Parts: sequence; C-alpha cells; structure tokens
Amino acid sequence: MNQPFKYDRIAEKQNIIGRRAESELFFKSICDRKRSVAIYAPPKSGKESFIRYSLNILTSRREDFILCEMDLFNIRTIEDFLSLFKETMLECYNEINHNTLLPFEVHIDALDEYKILNLPEIIASDSGKTLIIYFKEFQNLLQCSNNEIEMEDLDKIWSKQSNVRYIMSGSFVNQMKYIFEEKKYFYYMCDIIPLEKLKKKECVDYIVRSFQTLGRVIQEEQAGAIYQLADGNIWYIKHLCSICMAMPIGYVNNTIIRQATESLLSLHTPRFMQTMMDLTPNQINFLKAVVDGVQRFSSQEILEGYHLNSSANVFRLKDALKKKEVLTFDKEDNAIILDPLFAYWLKNTYFK
Repeated sequence: MNQPFKYDRIAEKQNIIGRRAESELFFKSICDRKRSVAIYAPPKSGKESFIRYSLNILTSRREDFILCEMDLFNIRTIEDFLSLFKETMLECYNEINHNTLLPFEVHIDALDEYKILNLPEIIASDSGKTLIIYFKEFQNLLQCSNNEIEMEDLDKIWSKQSNVRYIMSGSFVNQMKYIFEEKKYFYYMCDIIPLEKLKKKECVDYIVRSFQTLGRVIQEEQAGAIYQLADGNIWYIKHLCSICMAMPIGYVNNTIIRQATESLLSLHTPRFMQTMMDLTPNQINFLKAVVDGVQRFSSQEILEGYHLNSSANVFRLKDALKKKEVLTFDKEDNAIILDPLFAYWLKNTYFK
C-alpha cells in the first residue's frame, strides 16, 4: 500500500518529489563523465532517498555496476576507516567470486594502506563491472588525526582508479564544504550535486494529491502553508502531513495545521533548547541578527544594536556557529539557518 507521508523511512519511487534535474546530473557524472559525486545537505533533507532513486535510474537504464556501502558515522581514526574499508571490500570480493583468493600474493593482514585503498579498482577490474562505493557521513574522516594528510592520500589514490565511482554523502554541511569547496579535495575526480530546495508547486501538488489518495481534502492554500512552514524540507513536510492525517477530521483547515505545527514543535523543542544552551551570549546575539534578516554584520549600527563588539568578533562568531552546524553561508556570504524548523522556532518562540 502506498503510504506517502511516511517520514521514518527512505521514500519509494512514487513518493520522490522533483529531483529530476539532480538525478540527471547524477547519471551524467557517474555514467557519461566517469566521475564520482559529492552530495551534502542537513540531516533529513532527503539525501538517501535521492541517492537510492538515482541508483535505481542507473539500474533501469541497464548500467551494470556493483554497489558497496559504508557508514562512517562512528569512524574516529584512520585505522578504524581502513579496517572498515578493507572488511567491506573483502566481503564484496567474496560475494562476487565465491570466496576465491584475491588476485595478489600477500597475506590479508599485511595489506598496506595503498593496497587497501586500491582494492576497489582490483575488484572492479576483476569483475568487469563498475564498482560504486557509497559513503554515508563522509565528513567524519575529518575526525581522524592528520586529516588533511589522509584526505590528500585518498585523493591521490582514488583519482587514479578508472573503474570505480564514489558517492560521498554527508549531513554536516560546513564540514563537507570544507572538504570539497574550501580545500578542493577530489576536485579532479568528483562533481558536487547540490540538492536545491524543493519547488513549491511540486510539493503543493504532491500534498494535495496524496491527501486525496488517502480520502482526505486539503486546499492548495493550506498545502502551501505547510510547505512554507517547513521551508521546502521534505521530512518536515511529511511529518506535518502525517500529524494532520492522524486527526479525526476529513478536511484539513488552518486550525488543523496550527495544531499539527504545535505537535511537531513539541517533539523538537528539547533539541532546540539544547542547541541554545550550547551557545554563548554573543552567539545568541548573532543568531538573533540572522533571524531579523541582517546579512551585513560589520556596520557600526548592527555591531552596537546586537552587541557584537567588533568586526573581528563577527568573524569568530560566524566560524563558531558554522562549526556547530547551526549556520552556513552561501557564496554571497548570506547566513542560512540549516534547520528550517529551528529557524521557525527561533522566530516564533525563542525571540518572540
């Protein structure tokens, strides 16, 4: 049974909203340009659903590939990473070749870093298929000691592999930006696929159509209000719609949406409170300026009005809030609160 508002699992094909342009970029990078891809967005932005959807497109177009997955969230040392990488690659090789020996004469435990990291190319060449390695939470490699040296090593080794594609996905936006945009690691082997905010019309049409499928009624105006509140975040959109569906009323009006919003906020308020507890007074002042729509923070009026002290202090505040993944900044240096529901809570509750 189609359950469009399930927010606790990967979306099925029929419940993917938009993303056609991004999936075409994915296909062209992996298949036409023979390059890897980097995909990063805040948690619950639909990254994994998009990646699964795009991989299914590869399959539907008869692309022959082997998929290996690694979740790096609990990786803290390069030794942990190499151990996981080696184990995953050996499992992959054994599945393909039914436990035959690797095509080189060396004891498994004696593999050096280079041979471990080059196992994907050996497996791909031996199988005659493209090997796609999907990393979740790739930014966690920055937690490893001497991370810049290790990133350079990975870049040098992987960029020489002709039969392997990497999907490097991450939820910590600023750390992923540091890897791929600031330091430009993997620049010559990898395309960045930005997951833009979903278009309002596509989301509104999806909400209205899905409610009709489930025997409920919602007008475009109310569907638009849900989209606006969630700022296009598909997880919050589905969560809000799911709460509306749980209410024993067939027609979704503004009162229902308000009650659903209150329920959603009650679930996330403890998390938001903890975030604020971890901020200094100056960081909170800076966040207040962002909520008020300030984008240029160094004028004397803004420095005094929000008690930001100095332009040098503004730079430090930006850096601190980026490290805490509260804010990010676009190419024009405009501040963006990464969690749209947190932004709504700040504006309507904390700073009200």
